[in-house]
Amino acid sequence: MTQDTTTLSTSTIGRHSELLAMAALLADGWSVSEPTVPEAHDLIAVRGDESLRIQVKTIKLREKEGVPYYVIRGLKNSGATYMKSDCDAFIGVVGEHVYLTENREITDYWVKVDEVNEKWRYLPLKITEKGAIN
Repeated sequence: MTQDTTTLSTSTIGRHSELLAMAALLADGWSVSEPTVPEAHDLIAVRGDESLRIQVKTIKLREKEGVPYYVIRGLKNSGATYMKSDCDAFIGVVGEHVYLTENREITDYWVKVDEVNEKWRYLPLKITEKGAIN
């Protein structure tokens, strides 16, 4: 039985994207936490000396001049652009695919579907390290 995503709430779809983002970050070796109080970022990821404040977005498929694009909206609910003081990076989720891109303080992050793996960092959901359970 296939779920009709038109019946899912925006918050359910958003939470699903956040959970996939967390799973992909964990598979990539990051420790992941969520802010206790509302923040401009959804997740905090730490790996070694590196840490990222991440805003998670569900990717939209758009078409421009017959070319398909993935789009991550870089806007808050207020309509303001996410600044680097809000988050360091975005994770965009489309289906079962998770992508990481830096915050460039712009309103929309467009990438051609056939160039996504070159422009954004793909984060697989599957743990693939030697000796890990697959």
